[in-house]
Amino acid sequence: MKDSKTKIVFNQEVAPACFRMVLSGPLDNFIIKPGQFIMLRLGMSYDPLLRRPFATHRFKTPEGFFLEIFYRVIGYGTHIMSHMLPGAELRLLGPLGKGFKFSDTLSTALIVAGGMGIVPLRGLIYSLAKSGIKNIQIFVGAKSTSQLLFLTEFQRMDIPVHCATEDGSSGYNGLVTELFHRFLDNHAFKADNHTVCFACGPRPMLAETARLSFIYQLPCQVSLESRMACGIGVCLGCAVKLKQQTHHDQDQKKYGRVCLEGPVFDAQEIQW
Repeated sequence: MKDSKTKIVFNQEVAPACFRMVLSGPLDNFIIKPGQFIMLRLGMSYDPLLRRPFATHRFKTPEGFFLEIFYRVIGYGTHIMSHMLPGAELRLLGPLGKGFKFSDTLSTALIVAGGMGIVPLRGLIYSLAKSGIKNIQIFVGAKSTSQLLFLTEFQRMDIPVHCATEDGSSGYNGLVTELFHRFLDNHAFKADNHTVCFACGPRPMLAETARLSFIYQLPCQVSLESRMACGIGVCLGCAVKLKQQTHHDQDQKKYGRVCLEGPVFDAQEIQW
């Protein structure tokens, strides 16, 4: 974990209220695993006071290493970010959290994303493809076509993308979990570690994906989205209830911190 100073080199709107920000800095040894995140401090002042959590993707060009962030403007912090210009300095803390895992025996990866949930999964998709996983199926949902990200990018990688939009403007007219359910109905997967589901998105979507994975006996990892104050497990503001009980009190529930024990959890571990 490092606290590094970075500079904005790119920050522009790429979809309605969705921005792409690219950061430069001392990133040669900054290794971030798919599913991990960073905490970004927006400028050198104390307004806003708290850092914001973001998934990020590290890439290299002839000019060096860069970090890429995609974010949607939904609150005070992201509104400030959307008006930042190239050259502005930001501090980032990371890499943080527990990322996705997959074994050498994996043969089929089912990716389920809702809205901006495709952003943390993008790095995983690159890692899966680089590892030689031949069968990657992407299921992505959004309210409308304009909010679907990375479609052309995945198509260039020859990865099948199954789209669902709530307004019917692209692909299946409905929720991505409905589309995913139809796919599972048409394919017979064995209950082993050769096929794994990876998901990220709104909590109701993840709960339904967890339910479906249980019914079809599929291992499933989910990346939870949460508000965070510290990002290092101190403030306990991002705790989620888990199913596993402690050995001290059978009525007491166990909690996991999204920033530390997560953000990636086994789907069946969460008390939805």
